[in-house]
Amino acid sequence: MHPTRRSLTRAFLASAPFGLIRPQGASAQGMVAAPVVDMREHLRRSRLALPAANRTGRVAIDRTLERLDDLAVDLSAGRLILVNIAAAELIAYDSGREVMRSRVIVGARRTATPQLATFVTSARCNPPWYVPASIEPEVRAAGITGFRVVNGRLIQPPGPTNPLGPIRIGLYDSDGIFLHGTNSPAAFARQARALSHGCVRVERIRDLTAWMLGQTPAEVQARLATGRTLELVPAQEVQVSLAYLTAWPDPAGRVLMHPDPYGLDVAGVRRAAYRRVTRPVPQTVPEAEAAAAAATTEDNPL
Repeated sequence: MHPTRRSLTRAFLASAPFGLIRPQGASAQGMVAAPVVDMREHLRRSRLALPAANRTGRVAIDRTLERLDDLAVDLSAGRLILVNIAAAELIAYDSGREVMRSRVIVGARRTATPQLATFVTSARCNPPWYVPASIEPEVRAAGITGFRVVNGRLIQPPGPTNPLGPIRIGLYDSDGIFLHGTNSPAAFARQARALSHGCVRVERIRDLTAWMLGQTPAEVQARLATGRTLELVPAQEVQVSLAYLTAWPDPAGRVLMHPDPYGLDVAGVRRAAYRRVTRPVPQTVPEAEAAAAAATTEDNPL
């Protein structure tokens, strides 16, 4: 870690005694935290505890608070998947309780993951990859085998070499951005994980899907083992916030400083762009599954 980052992290750790509490006996992987009463207040109190000279830390908290407001993030409202783009981390909340964390891979600076508030449409098990027209010439030029052409579209069937991995989680009105697994899990071990073309690769994609569907990971694995492409819709609404948060609590509630891979905290940079999607019209599960299966697909997981 860079010396400046290390000193900032120590300052944050020393200054943030408030917030989430890990129950006795809970592990970091399976941690279920106490309800988050007011994350914004937690961040504000942490900011007040910082030395006046720690300008970088104060700016990080200020920008984080700004982006939470822009996206109208409410951790206490039902089920929410929060992707922290700056930290390359995903956190799932259920009525304010943290239920899981996962490392993720987010967009590189030139192909940044956008700040977006939206909703899950479905989880697609064993997804085929519909190659976007924008990169189809590149894929063809690489001479990659195993693809099919259907109605003029280049498609890679599901399987161990498919870059979407075992599961693709669709997002409502997201301009082609979604959450998915990967066929290259080694990249999750990297400290800097801003590597994709904008979509979010999730290390614990099976666990996340099981939580969304109200199933066990074993039940999800049984679906995958069929080898069939299945469209599964959560019975309960799941909100998704892709947010750029350079200051955020760890599982113990200590506010940490995260890198600024897109340079959005730099002095003079204008307010970061964001988009909030209007809540979709409610559908029954069969209606939602049919709509998700019929949706036009523009997948770019690279």
